[in-house]
Amino acid sequence: MLKPLLLLLLVASTVLAGCITQDPLAGDENSDISYAAEASGPLVRKGAPTEVWSVENAWEDRMTPSAKLAGISWEADSGLSWEEKYARWIETMELMPSASGWGQTITITTPFGGKKLPGPTLECAEVALMMRATFASWYKLPFFIRGWDSASKKTLYAGHMGFVDASGNNVGNFPAFKKKYADYEKSWKVGDAWPSDAVLRSRRLGTDDAVSFLTDAAGQPLGAGAYFDELFLNKRTGHFMRMLLLFYGSVNLADGSNMFHVEPESARAGDVVLERWQKIGIGHTIPVLRVSEPLEGKLAIEVATGSMPRRQPRYEDALSARRYFTMKETGGEGTASDGSEYAKLGGGIRRFRTPIIKGGRWVNVVPQGSLDAYIPDSNTAAIAARPTRFDELLITGSPEEAKAALVSVIEGARAHLLEHPASCSARTNRENAFADLYELSGKLGVTPADLDAELRTESDYVFAPLVYEESKTCCWNSTTAAMAEIVLDLAKVEREEAEAAGECREPTVFKAREDGYALWANHAKAIGRESEWPAWSEDEPCEQRDVAADLPADFGATPSCSTL
Repeated sequence: MLKPLLLLLLVASTVLAGCITQDPLAGDENSDISYAAEASGPLVRKGAPTEVWSVENAWEDRMTPSAKLAGISWEADSGLSWEEKYARWIETMELMPSASGWGQTITITTPFGGKKLPGPTLECAEVALMMRATFASWYKLPFFIRGWDSASKKTLYAGHMGFVDASGNNVGNFPAFKKKYADYEKSWKVGDAWPSDAVLRSRRLGTDDAVSFLTDAAGQPLGAGAYFDELFLNKRTGHFMRMLLLFYGSVNLADGSNMFHVEPESARAGDVVLERWQKIGIGHTIPVLRVSEPLEGKLAIEVATGSMPRRQPRYEDALSARRYFTMKETGGEGTASDGSEYAKLGGGIRRFRTPIIKGGRWVNVVPQGSLDAYIPDSNTAAIAARPTRFDELLITGSPEEAKAALVSVIEGARAHLLEHPASCSARTNRENAFADLYELSGKLGVTPADLDAELRTESDYVFAPLVYEESKTCCWNSTTAAMAEIVLDLAKVEREEAEAAGECREPTVFKAREDGYALWANHAKAIGRESEWPAWSEDEPCEQRDVAADLPADFGATPSCSTL
């Protein structure tokens, strides 16, 4: 998704076939290792002032002294590569109730005395980036991701080396992390007080990143900076993480120089599924939490997703998550509204590249362990075939079980809208689930209208879907639960007035109108809640900020007068 301050655009990767590379920590060429593709990165400057953490291990190490040690989710002498350990860490994450009171979120287990934290409050792409960079930092592994600095018109790399250009030099006003911030990893021991960085603790990603279990002296929730202060002994990583998530998003994950496509059969924890329906701009990022084979030849894939506005990663079981893998927007057949082929937009299941050193540069490669799963960006036929293949591979359950899973998705979207009533992603997710229910209706022995009569609520019509690119409401991430109450209270008043007149009227959709949001602001004032209705704010870069009125999206629901 688009991020503030820097516009990090999709940069086409340079792909070279059959290249000889070298061990990440060795200075000499290692001719017995070859990779299918590589994407060049910055010059290596070990120990530079910009460094966030030092690199001491390689992702493919199995038998080095560090690799043989026990870790947060593996035993000593496991024989696993760090890539396999990354997957093991994610797939063994415990679940716990979400702070919102609806659904479950993940628990983050750290290597520091087994310290555990509830999942952070993040956007969808931020979850995937946070997981990868966190693990790399803890275990001194190389990590970098490539983007674009629109100010200097240069490629910008962010990773263990800090924020640097192709020469490895610091970019703009990004800090020299090694010089400016402390690292307590070597001095801290179990039983010691957890060290804190007051500046980091005060930082936020936005107005929507509140962490309910971390509060200030007045009892108000703190934000992402406080979470990262609790997650990292290396405070350099905490500061870096906040900046990484501010400036990089799903458009960068769709870049072939950062992640690569994989075959459906190879899906594993730590992979990421991307929804892409446009070349530039927001998408949806779905981190894979667990993959199992409950039946021979059939996969069950569980996920944990953030959202916009931010929320804790929300767990979805295999039946609820199935729809993500079979959508045309996840790299399937067909063409997006801007004329682009879905298979060329970077969507579908992908895996992080791993950095190695080659010719004095950090280079992101497809690792040896993934060569059999690797699909080049140019093989659009194989990419486009994956949703159909997933439809064959993934468990379906009975029609009744599939219905229950989709109803859970709908209820989750409604719960998010009760906290953030402007959320266009929640509106879209709800309607996508209803669309899947309509397709299932024949197997259930009912019609779509029957399902609407059974399941629709007034809030579905009040929070009807909007066209993101032409609706400034979608950029209003700071809307609150109090605002949702005001919106729904007005809908109730309108319904009661219509009933008193012996009429049925469709509820007014909460969106920007010709007069902005005056209808709800006036109602808030009328019921004594004026202070709880703030003015619209551009909480993310919003090209549609000047629209006269929001544009409703296609809404397949039966009219409310025939349903409610």
